[in-house]
Amino acid sequence: MITVKKLLLLCLCIQLQSLLKAQPPLSYPVDLKRTAAVDSFDIPALRKLVGSLDIVPFFLPASNAFWYVWEDTPGVRKYWLADPVTKTKTPIPGPDPGPKRPVKYRGVGEHAANDRYILYSKGHELYLQRDSVETKRLSADGARYYSFGEYEADERADRPAATVARWVDSSTFFYALREDNRKVFEMPLVHSMPSLPWLEKWKYQLAGDTAVTQYELFIGDTSGRINKVAIEKWKDQELKIIGANPVFNEVFFTRKSRTGQQIELCAAHLVSGKIRVIIAETTDRYFSPDLFQVIPVNNGNEWLWWSDRSGWGHFYLYDRNGHLKRTLTNGAWTAARKVRLDERARKLYFYGYGKERGRNPNLQHLYEVSLEGGTVTLHTKENAHHKVWFHPDGKYYIDVFSRIDQSPQINVRSLAGKLLMELEKPDVSRLYGYGWRHPEPFTVKAADDSTLLYGLIWKPSGFDSTKKYPVISQVYPGPFTETVWPDFTVFDKYNNAALAEAGFIVVVMGHRGSSPFRGKAYATYGYGNLRDYALEDDRHGLRQLIRGNTYMDSTRIGIIGHSGGGAMAAAAICTYPDFYKAAVASAGNHDNAFYHKSWGETYQGIAYDSTKTKPFNYKVKNNMELASRLAGRLLLVTGETDNNVHPGNTFRLVDALVKAGKNFELLVLPNQSHHYEGPYKTYYENKVRAFFLQYL
Repeated sequence: MITVKKLLLLCLCIQLQSLLKAQPPLSYPVDLKRTAAVDSFDIPALRKLVGSLDIVPFFLPASNAFWYVWEDTPGVRKYWLADPVTKTKTPIPGPDPGPKRPVKYRGVGEHAANDRYILYSKGHELYLQRDSVETKRLSADGARYYSFGEYEADERADRPAATVARWVDSSTFFYALREDNRKVFEMPLVHSMPSLPWLEKWKYQLAGDTAVTQYELFIGDTSGRINKVAIEKWKDQELKIIGANPVFNEVFFTRKSRTGQQIELCAAHLVSGKIRVIIAETTDRYFSPDLFQVIPVNNGNEWLWWSDRSGWGHFYLYDRNGHLKRTLTNGAWTAARKVRLDERARKLYFYGYGKERGRNPNLQHLYEVSLEGGTVTLHTKENAHHKVWFHPDGKYYIDVFSRIDQSPQINVRSLAGKLLMELEKPDVSRLYGYGWRHPEPFTVKAADDSTLLYGLIWKPSGFDSTKKYPVISQVYPGPFTETVWPDFTVFDKYNNAALAEAGFIVVVMGHRGSSPFRGKAYATYGYGNLRDYALEDDRHGLRQLIRGNTYMDSTRIGIIGHSGGGAMAAAAICTYPDFYKAAVASAGNHDNAFYHKSWGETYQGIAYDSTKTKPFNYKVKNNMELASRLAGRLLLVTGETDNNVHPGNTFRLVDALVKAGKNFELLVLPNQSHHYEGPYKTYYENKVRAFFLQYL
């Protein structure tokens, strides 16, 4: 007999069963055939098809030889000893075939050249020890975040530690650059896993903060004398030690104004503490954090100075007193990072971009120029992206070169450019035989219909040009780089091959305001408009691609980005709601006033406050102001413990979207920082594919 109680229980079970059947499956995706196709082009699957694509050489002391690790077959490591002089390559049993350098234990402090004196930190104070017997305390005001210690150790620790103080070579003098972060904001971050929740806090300077890092320079000697040097010129200036000259008793440093528009190379006298300015320069934007260099020649008797004052980055040679001796490089191309300085031969070897006409200006080449002036010489002549490793004595260099559509080759060349050895050429036949294809390079015009933008297209392996495919723009706006790889790339950072395999055309392109290699106007295009500068170029470039490729569906366009790209994706779908239909914004810095000062103040700009209410005025548009314009589908993602772009950036946008009554999705990945790892990364990528499959 069925009682009322049993009947109600039966009805409840039937209802629950019905609800469970109605729920979508938790695993992704439902289409098993599509799942297998996507997984087969995921990074773990591709890793099984290709061995080494690059090498890191380990040069042996007092030898012409070097050793390196190589995998012809994925997962099978072999060690090789190569000697370019004898042109031999020999298999070896282990990773270190040569004699080891003798290592003398020097403890945790900084030793003088004669080893009689040692500087060390304890309890944040600075100590001088002589002959392992006599010890003198040199400071008395040290504290946590105001320490002479190289690392902010537990202030209760009563043991010697490494110090920020450094001896001047062959001298009785030392110097120390101490940072004062006591008043800097402490950023909190809650970790809810793996056990009980706990709170992490660290010093974090936000754009526009009134309390930022302050710098102090001290000079002392073996007598125990220590004096603070008067280095102040601009409020909240930044300092960086460059080196020292024991002959002229000077320590060299740069100081940069907080606005980032003034920089000086200075020398402080080790005896008097008097400061002299050697080189000073002012810009209307900022000095490139990635390319700006000050390089001492002959202990500071001359100086190599990098500047984009002409509109392009180039090297200038100054004498000891800051008089310009000569311009070493010039023209509408970028001389960039120093690779090697041969002071005896007076030659500078450096990477350059855009000098070879008809080539992608993002390709990296090795050049040489004499410090006496003259012609700039191209070393790496192949139309490819080159990365070089110099022998420590400059006897030869190893050249690893490739292009996005050309697999790598590794050669060894003499300084005269003569080919000494064809070292390695990776076997990529398994990749291509499997069905993998390199992304296709393309160019389009920026929104000014003049500037060329370079990009890449990923297509699914079963691509059919007669079909219509949804398009996903994978974006990163810079400003310090473009995620448009110029060299051969299989395991790209954003796993675009697998995303394309889900049935999409994936596009990535550069934008004005990103690459620092294409001149000052291109690199600083976004200055003062940090939120919006890249949006118009992305839409304009996609429109050109769609017009020229009938397989691209103009009605199904998505956009995805991480970090700065996450902020750009969210801004794009809100700015152009009729163009982008779906967006994934991962770990986005949606409010650059709630992000690190080195980013916002450099690339947006900061000025003295005319109202005098605070020293500096920082104003920047944010994505919260655009929330009411959202019309398409938006997935927001953040790592719970992101200590780069704080998850509060995402939650601020969530708050604005809620208040605007907008529909969106949110994924918070527990115990994940700025880059997702392990199962969380897999889940995120599967979620992204499912999201675009559903809405595009």
